[in-house]
Amino acid sequence: MIYRQNQQLCPNIYSMPYQVRPGDTLNSIAARFGTNLVGLIEMNPTLRLRSLTEGMTICVPKVPERPPCINGAYYTIREGDSFYSIAQRYGIPLNLLLEANQEANPYDLKVGQEICIPNVPPGCPFGTIVTIQEGTRLSDILISYNLSLNELRDANQEFNPNIIVPGTELCIPPESFIECPEGTTREYVIQAGDNLSTVAVANNLTPSALLIANPHLRPANFLIVGTRVCIPSA
Repeated sequence: MIYRQNQQLCPNIYSMPYQVRPGDTLNSIAARFGTNLVGLIEMNPTLRLRSLTEGMTICVPKVPERPPCINGAYYTIREGDSFYSIAQRYGIPLNLLLEANQEANPYDLKVGQEICIPNVPPGCPFGTIVTIQEGTRLSDILISYNLSLNELRDANQEFNPNIIVPGTELCIPPESFIECPEGTTREYVIQAGDNLSTVAVANNLTPSALLIANPHLRPANFLIVGTRVCIPSA
């Protein structure tokens, strides 16, 4: 994330500036910072009259500053995360995670907030290293690993999406799938020809109900074969 220019550009202490990157949309920025389109427009009234352009600065909800993290790695909070679920995911004691993030409010984690995962090696701490093969295109990488361009860039700060060099090692961030709660949902794997609407109808759900049950997924994820989806039980 890039925060440039003076904080005074934004209306209050609960907001901060954000520089628009390639591929950003109002919806994707709103989702990244835990708000919605209405909230983002309220913070940036002039956006009603113009579109986003790369490099422009807008205001987004402020997230807490990252804590010190010696001998650990930073993790960015996503929708649905809690200290308990993160501790379970990475197999570390909950009290150790809390001690490493003493300034964070465990009852009010913000989407986009960075916390410290202690005792994690640097580099690609939560993902997998892959090597780009000859002939690989950017779209091949994003489709193969079900990533957005921003997710890939966040995990690879020096990566230039306009120049794909064979032999380059990339960090593929961990899959954003969240295990379906046992006893309340079942899992469905997207097949060829599926989309958000067809999966919802096939399971007697509305598209909104399906997205609420899968807050980690974008509507476009329902087009990608192999995506795992939680289906709420009747």
